[in-house]
Amino acid sequence: MSGQRGRRQATVQAPAPMVDANSANAFSGYFFAGAMGLIGILIVWYFELPLNFDVTDREFNPLIFVPVLFMPIALYSLLKAIRDTLRVRKFGTTTLVCGPAIAGRRFEGSLRSSRDLTPGGDYRVQLRCIRTYRVGGPVVVTSGTQKSTYKDELRWQETVVVPSASIRSSAGIPFAFQIPPDALASKGPPIYERVHGNVRWILTVTAPMRGLDYYAVFAIDMRGAGRSE
Repeated sequence: MSGQRGRRQATVQAPAPMVDANSANAFSGYFFAGAMGLIGILIVWYFELPLNFDVTDREFNPLIFVPVLFMPIALYSLLKAIRDTLRVRKFGTTTLVCGPAIAGRRFEGSLRSSRDLTPGGDYRVQLRCIRTYRVGGPVVVTSGTQKSTYKDELRWQETVVVPSASIRSSAGIPFAFQIPPDALASKGPPIYERVHGNVRWILTVTAPMRGLDYYAVFAIDMRGAGRSE
């Protein structure tokens, strides 16, 4: 009997503290931007494309526009990576300390910044459930009449406003959400991926600041109702 009680208690232990994803997002953004830029350069080198954009020229090769398409993608990823890097430098890291996230139960915890923040407004802690689903066809194909696309569907969202004047961010920004019993359990990778049925739970904390606003994001492992492991 005591062994069963001990096992039950072990299954509802709080998850280990998590660090926000700003640094990881910056790293992946730099990597992706570099990959897109490199692909564009390799296309020009491999096909020996002249940098000629004059469509009236006899030597014009329309393939030159293919690597051009990669450049805006690379630039967008680079700018996002720079923004995430600036956030890390300005705000440091944010640590999430929380209890287990289980459908039908109360999910609560606190967010602790490594530096004391002085926002110009209140903190907003938001929890969202996003499901990715397929539209169009059964599989993704690059040619033919059937072509699948993927969209994100917001299944649940709630926001908690925490007055900034009443707390110190380094001591903890408290939050609590009542998760509905029919909430979807996490399924698939915590980051965005084009997979049908992928369910992501995302916790964000924001606050208006002078210059770059405070922002931290976490992936939450939501368990289904009746499951504690």
